[in-house]
Amino acid sequence: MIRLETSTGEILSRILKEISPIEYSSNRQVNRLLDGSYHVQIVGSALKSMEGTIVSTFNQAEKLNSLIDLGTPLVLIFLDKKYLVYADDKIVWKRINFAHGNKDKSLFEGKLRMILKEEVAL
Repeated sequence: MIRLETSTGEILSRILKEISPIEYSSNRQVNRLLDGSYHVQIVGSALKSMEGTIVSTFNQAEKLNSLIDLGTPLVLIFLDKKYLVYADDKIVWKRINFAHGNKDKSLFEGKLRMILKEEVAL
């Protein structure tokens, strides 16, 4: 099961697909020394992130936009693990279907990049 929800358990996605493996990006400083050799210094710990495509209803997308704007931590349930995540940037939504104006059946799709803060117990 793969889904995105609030810390209180409110589900924010119908489908979360094409999830990438965890990517690590560190703050790396490379210096060339006087003798011509190089010194590589890693500052701090690596930033962990994942990308995926989220499909949500109109109401879920509206709630998710509000939470992202406030910088609220979200919960990503990915197979047998649970992560506390932050959305890296706003989601650009694309309408998938109209559902005759029903906000709970009208679906939207968007790319989501998540910064993993920590793994939490299931």
